[in-house]
Amino acid sequence: MDNSDIEKTETLNFEIKNRPYLIKNYCTNWYAYKNWTFEYLKNLKGSELSVNAVKGNAALGEGEFTSIKFSDYIDKIASNYTSAYLTTFYLFQKFPDLKKHIEYKNIKEKALLYHLLSWIGPKGSITGFHCDWSENLNVQIKGEKYFYLVSPEYNKYMYISSKFERISSLSKVDIKNFDQKKFPLFEQAKVIKVHLKQGDAIYIPRGWWHYVESLTPSIGISCHYWTTGGFFRDLIPETLKVFLHDMGIYKRINCACHVLDKNGKRVKRG
Repeated sequence: MDNSDIEKTETLNFEIKNRPYLIKNYCTNWYAYKNWTFEYLKNLKGSELSVNAVKGNAALGEGEFTSIKFSDYIDKIASNYTSAYLTTFYLFQKFPDLKKHIEYKNIKEKALLYHLLSWIGPKGSITGFHCDWSENLNVQIKGEKYFYLVSPEYNKYMYISSKFERISSLSKVDIKNFDQKKFPLFEQAKVIKVHLKQGDAIYIPRGWWHYVESLTPSIGISCHYWTTGGFFRDLIPETLKVFLHDMGIYKRINCACHVLDKNGKRVKRG
């Protein structure tokens, strides 16, 4: 399947809540779109900070973490010298001035709460199947990706994992290494494949499964947001789980966000 299977709009439409849609050229007027490059990120003030990138499919809880300076990591992406992926990275917390380079006033005005993440990685990096308990807008600043989407109406075919992920649920299915014998029911799920090109955005409703594959070295951001109903239904209980997990009380190591180092200490990705 391709982009013909998904609705296209000219802007973010808050009246559409139960189906995904593609927004062409969403960010082409942003400062970030016009000015961000890997070299630009590499030379940010404070880029010597250490980050934990992931090799492999973190959603399966099998990813190997690698600790590296942010500037060195960006350099390796630009030279095609790494397969690690800097996922769910709090870029705008580490570099607050970058918030001025994107436009999200419409979300700030409509949402009760929101948070911003970045996704920076080389060609071939993936985010495994998961569904977020928030509304989700993904914006492609640089590069291109494939998004594979599955409606929650097919939940019974998604082989939902018991592993913990932050404000998300995970699937055991790896669409790029699909094992039909282990996951035969998945073939009954309708998968929508969307080609997200540079400058485009995709809206993914709460509860929709998505698997993401980078076709080129890429820089993307996502804005997760909650209206009043979603705040009480999803964010409060999910945030409690995150708090207990980070305290080591709830699913301490049965998760996709931490690994144990050689000293038995939990290390968080990002």
